[in-house]
Amino acid sequence: MKKKLIILISVFLPVLIFDQYLKYLINNSLTLFQKITVIKYYFNIVHVNNAGIAFGLMNNYSSLFIVIFTALIIIFMAYILFRLKISSGLFIISSSLVISGAFSNLLNRIFQGYVVDFLDFHIYGYHWPSFNIADSSVVIGMILFFISIIKYI
Repeated sequence: MKKKLIILISVFLPVLIFDQYLKYLINNSLTLFQKITVIKYYFNIVHVNNAGIAFGLMNNYSSLFIVIFTALIIIFMAYILFRLKISSGLFIISSSLVISGAFSNLLNRIFQGYVVDFLDFHIYGYHWPSFNIADSSVVIGMILFFISIIKYI
C-alpha cells in the first residue's frame, strides 16, 4: 500500500504540474486557434479549447456529465489500484498515469469549463485531433494498464 501511494504521488505531481503549466503558457501566449509551426508538415503547437474528453470525443455532452464521468474514472482507477493485490511496477505506474491525466483535465473542466489542447500532429494536412499532456498520460497509462493486467492474468 505504501509503495503504491509513493509511486502514485511520484507520477501524479509531475504530470499535474507539467500539464497545468503548459496549458497556462498556451492560454496566455497564443490566441485561440493560433498555431506555431514546429516541424513543417508534421507538428504544430496550437491553442484549442476542448469541451469534450480526449481527442474531442463527447463534445456534445454536458459539462456536468463529463465532470462526473471523469471523476468516476478517477475513483474507479484509484479503487483498482489500492484494492487489487497486484504490486507490479507497471500496474502501479499505469494506474497512476491514468489518475494523474484524468485529474489534471478534470481541474480544467471544473474551473474553466474546457480543456486546453495544444499538441497538433499531422502529415500533409491529415491531422490527428489536438491533445495535451494529460491526454497523453491517460492514453499511455491505459495501454500500459491493459498490458499489466494481461501479464497478471
